[in-house]
This record gives sequence, structure tokens and C-alpha cells, in this order.
Amino acid sequence: MKRAIIYQLKSFKQDFIRLIRFSTVGVIGAGINTGLLWLLTDLAGLFYLFSSAIAIEIAIIIQFILNDRWTFRENKTKDMKQFLERILKSNLWRSGGLVVNIGILYLLTEYACVYYLISNIFGIVCAFIWNYIFESRLTWGITG
Repeated sequence: MKRAIIYQLKSFKQDFIRLIRFSTVGVIGAGINTGLLWLLTDLAGLFYLFSSAIAIEIAIIIQFILNDRWTFRENKTKDMKQFLERILKSNLWRSGGLVVNIGILYLLTEYACVYYLISNIFGIVCAFIWNYIFESRLTWGITG
């Protein structure tokens, strides 16, 4: 019984540390996403929803690499085949987060008249939980 409790505490600690790391990578990704959204929209003149899709995809790729090498390093990618499989899975799972992010961005910008960069931050926050659950379990195989 005592061993089971100790194991659960260690498991909880690992999950907590992983969540903190995933959050840190998420903050970096949010900065990349928001910066690229601004560059593509304000400087390049692209429509903000199109800019958002590009910015999100670039952030997804960078976050994947950071998560693979730091957040989930105990399960990091070992070869090119696994890398390609995982990055495709990551994009698949995060496509739900992309829909959430762009949906919130659109709704807040168009219907609540919120500045698009602020709407984007709300979209990122809303997509965070979705992304963590799917990434940790289905991309890196963390079971809890």
C-alpha cells in the first residue's frame, strides 16, 4: 500500500512537471503565433484568419520540436520514421486546437469587436487544454 502511494506521488509529480514544461513551451508558441500573426496581417497585408492559420502551423512545428526534446524527453523521438509519424499525429490532434483558436479569434474579433491580437490570445488559452490532453496521450503515449 505504501509503495502504491509513493508511486502515485511520483507519477503526480512527473505529470505536474510535464504540465509546467508544456505550458512553458505553450507560452513560447503563443509568442511565435502572435508575432507571426501580427507580421503577416499588419506588415504583409494578409487577411487575419489566413495569417492565423499560417502562424498557428509554424508555432505547432516549433512547439512539437521543443516538446519532443524537453517536455516529453523520456519518450523523445529516436529516428526519422518516428519523427514523421509523431509530427503528423501532433498536427492531427492540434488541428482541433487550431479550430478552437481560429473560432475564438473570429468570434471575438467579428462579433465582440475585440482587437484581433487580443482575440488570438483568448483562442490560444482555450486551445491549451485540448492540445495538452491529446499531445501527451496520443503523440507521446503518456498514460497518466
